[in-house]
Amino acid sequence: MKKQTKLVAVLSTAALLAIGASMTSFAATGWAEEDGTWVYYNRDGERATDSWKKSGNNWYYLDSDGEMAIDQLIEDGDNYYYVDINGVMASNQWVAIENEDAGEDDEPEHYWYYFQANGKALTNGDNDKVSLKTINGKKYAFDDEGKMLFGWVDDDSAERIDNTDGDGFKDADYYFGGEDDGAMTTGWLQIDITYDEAINEDYKYTAAAFNDDEDQTRWFYFKSNGKMVKSDEGDRTKDKTINGKKYAFDQYGAMVAEWSLDSDDETTASKYAASHNEVASFNNAKGGDGNYAKYTEAWKYFNSVEDGARVSKGWFKVVPAEMLNEGKYNDDEDFWYYADGSGNLYAGEFKTIKGKKYAFRNDGRMINGLKFLDIDEANQSIEVYADDHDTYNFDNEDDFLDHAVEYYEPNKIKCFYFGDGDDGAMRTNKTTVEIDGENHNFYFEKSGGNKGAGVTGEKDDKLYQSGMLLKADSDDKYIVVEKSTHYVSGTTNVDYVTYNKLDDAKNFMDQADVTATSTPVVDGKVNIGNNNTKKAEDLSEAYTITYTQTDLDVKHEYILINTSGKIIDNKGKNKDGNDYYYVTDNSGKITNIYVED
Repeated sequence: MKKQTKLVAVLSTAALLAIGASMTSFAATGWAEEDGTWVYYNRDGERATDSWKKSGNNWYYLDSDGEMAIDQLIEDGDNYYYVDINGVMASNQWVAIENEDAGEDDEPEHYWYYFQANGKALTNGDNDKVSLKTINGKKYAFDDEGKMLFGWVDDDSAERIDNTDGDGFKDADYYFGGEDDGAMTTGWLQIDITYDEAINEDYKYTAAAFNDDEDQTRWFYFKSNGKMVKSDEGDRTKDKTINGKKYAFDQYGAMVAEWSLDSDDETTASKYAASHNEVASFNNAKGGDGNYAKYTEAWKYFNSVEDGARVSKGWFKVVPAEMLNEGKYNDDEDFWYYADGSGNLYAGEFKTIKGKKYAFRNDGRMINGLKFLDIDEANQSIEVYADDHDTYNFDNEDDFLDHAVEYYEPNKIKCFYFGDGDDGAMRTNKTTVEIDGENHNFYFEKSGGNKGAGVTGEKDDKLYQSGMLLKADSDDKYIVVEKSTHYVSGTTNVDYVTYNKLDDAKNFMDQADVTATSTPVVDGKVNIGNNNTKKAEDLSEAYTITYTQTDLDVKHEYILINTSGKIIDNKGKNKDGNDYYYVTDNSGKITNIYVED
């Protein structure tokens, strides 16, 4: 095979040294100095050309003119060699050789080569894939001409990837450091990149933290074999445990941070995740078949862009992902979430955590404060009504009772209290709750299937509606509570029961099924109930109360309570703040009302 020389200037400024001392000159054969250079004569008297000759312990190369090559890269068949400024073949050493294409695109000023003990440069050979070489305990890669590869490298082509635009990582499997380093990277690497895909809408599912700017600083992780960790084709992310912590990486190997939803999890969990608009609509929907909560469960949180470790089993407080709750995301408002041991969110359900019970919205946010909940256990859905609801608000006592009676109780929507602020633990038993700056007594079920739900009905001789204790104001002293028992239409089966306070005695007597008849005067006396009479001249008003059920599907009963909420059933006379006396029978039913003159 014809031997060739490739003249390339090496990064050396050393002056040409005399080599005569290392040469043995012969008259007819061997080395000879001619016109300032060395040549070698074969036995036939002809100059040696395109060949190697040895002198002492060193090898020298004679070019096509028969002159000794100096400071050159020598291509000899399929092999590459280098001879230094003295013409000596390099061995067991690195050499930096100037790049003829420097200044073009991503071309460096020079390339590094490594020459083995036999002088041959390490190359990738005829391999289609990267063939790693170990030098002084570090791994390197070379192209088929012996150039050390650096930066981003594709395993399949064994070529350095052009990184002019900063996006070389997209086609890469390895990273081999800078042009003067070249050692294969293992472990973590933080590097500046240009990532135009990251600002697309779809990337909001992968790592929304990087969705604003294509110029980014990202973390990558390389396994012990130098291969970058990245997701498989068709998947958004790939999970990887590193030093006991969970991380995720996208299709190009960039570490995920903050919110992320893997495509496999999304497909399995929810049919509702197809578009941004669909997801946003869930803020006002129950989720129908429960897939909304399942969709939420599939999301994972990976901490900051500098940390990236996945939150596995525990509380964390952050701003929601845009694709979980667009409104709260835009408000930049943070909320508490809880991840299970797999990193999945709790959503649309109650969970007991360290002995305390919590509830989570369909979008995963922990519920706190006083809320009405529409619970659909079969479909894993909780619709939440807050005190500022557009229609059924309860930011004061009157609205609480009115809307509890009008809407919440009829629709089996129960009231719960989860503490204030960052607390979130469900309350049971007697609890004080502040509404509109005033404290109110509540009672929440302590056990059973309705544990935590506000009691509606009688408890300890007191009445509650959706957990709120019904009691008279101190000025009223006594007040009438209307108990309404609603039956399933056309049956005697109870559907639901409500309790509501009436304004005063006149409001009570104005009820459709209450008849207040002026009590007649007999012999100057008036029957005030319980077989008691008073002189007519001592009374300004006197009424006898009778009841008529006007609606077959609803039965109304009227109960007198005092300022502590206690039911009055003592057959006595009880004077309210407007000077009306209520008389009850032994069942507590109001039979008479009068006013003394």
